Amino acid sequence: MKRLLLLLGMSIFAFGLVACGTSDDDTSKKDDSNDNATEETDNNASDDTANEADDNTDNESGQEDDADTNADKEDDESSDTSSMESKMKELDYKEFDLEVEYANHKEYEAEIEQDHGKIESSLEDELNNVDVEGQEAFDKIYPNVKELDIEKDTEKSEVISQILKAFDLKDNYKEFEVEITFNDGSKLEVEDKQ
Repeated sequence: MKRLLLLLGMSIFAFGLVACGTSDDDTSKKDDSNDNATEETDNNASDDTANEADDNTDNESGQEDDADTNADKEDDESSDTSSMESKMKELDYKEFDLEVEYANHKEYEAEIEQDHGKIESSLEDELNNVDVEGQEAFDKIYPNVKELDIEKDTEKSEVISQILKAFDLKDNYKEFEVEITFNDGSKLEVEDKQ
């Protein structure tokens, strides 16, 4: 709106300068060079004013855009968190921490953890060069954890077998560790070395 008013004002000003500077007198031709110089100076000043106004408008608009972008990010994070929370309620587990080490110190680590209502997740897959956190990690880990049918009293060999299958991991690991915290607060820890 400011830009429109500024342009309208500039147009009226320029029209006024042109209308006042025109005459049919030959005597006015002598003063034309002075008038042209004055008009050019006025036009340059007007252009500078318009440019400054545009810059200020752009800066204000940029600040508003930044504020909108930040608000959108906060909304996305909030919806991501609520999405993760609702998905976690579908599981029998409130925390899942898996570490599998293979030859040449290659590791696969997947973790979903709830801490004071906040869900944190991370995935470090050195086998496939994947290292992500937050929503992206959650989205990769959650479907695998959802496949599991592990309870507090599930046999060690069955726990390992289900996890390797769900996460599509090979059974030639050097070390396997998983810690699962169930919704009732009880824990299941399984460790295995080959």
